[in-house]
Amino acid sequence: MGQAQDHPERVVHYWNLVAPRYLELYRDELSGKPYDQETLKKFAATLGPNALVCDAGCGPCGHINRFLADAGAKVVGIDISPKCVDLARQEQPSLQFEVMDMGAMDFDNDSFDGLIAYYSLHYQAKSKLGNVVKEFARVLRPNGRLLIAAKAGEQEGWIADPLGSGEQVFWSEFTCEELQSLVVQNGFQIEHCAVREPLPSEIPVRRIYVTALRMPA
Repeated sequence: MGQAQDHPERVVHYWNLVAPRYLELYRDELSGKPYDQETLKKFAATLGPNALVCDAGCGPCGHINRFLADAGAKVVGIDISPKCVDLARQEQPSLQFEVMDMGAMDFDNDSFDGLIAYYSLHYQAKSKLGNVVKEFARVLRPNGRLLIAAKAGEQEGWIADPLGSGEQVFWSEFTCEELQSLVVQNGFQIEHCAVREPLPSEIPVRRIYVTALRMPA
């Protein structure tokens, strides 16, 4: 495993490299995922019209931003990779995307009604995730909603890139209990934790969805 201090730089390097391939593969992924579509619709509906939402770790597609915007939210996508943000802006020119570290966001306290981390926590070391979730709580308003989607498992460390770039990528997996504990310990109250089986077109691991409310300070 790489040294802690080079982890962010390696993650940025990886995503700058693979962003075009990822965009090619996943720009339309929601069209074949009815459960995810329904989860996102419910999330947007609970926030109400014109809610301000942050998509933390938006990637190059901007598809989550687009889906939530079409559901009535005002969305800002952030990503640590400049290449991901550049491609997302090209894909979704009417939406806002910024280069930013989800663990140190350039937003004021209580800025958002909702925040989503859609398969974006996997690239963080678990030892760092407490600070990341505290940052989510900081930028959310009291009773603001958090939605995390993640792949289930117990793996953590540097692995060969599944996209075939020849690089290594840091990868963390979670249990439902792990994610709930992480969220509760860092400023949230759990609303719901659901697990679904993988679709035939997906990597054969279960998917976890955690929704939570940001507790008043």
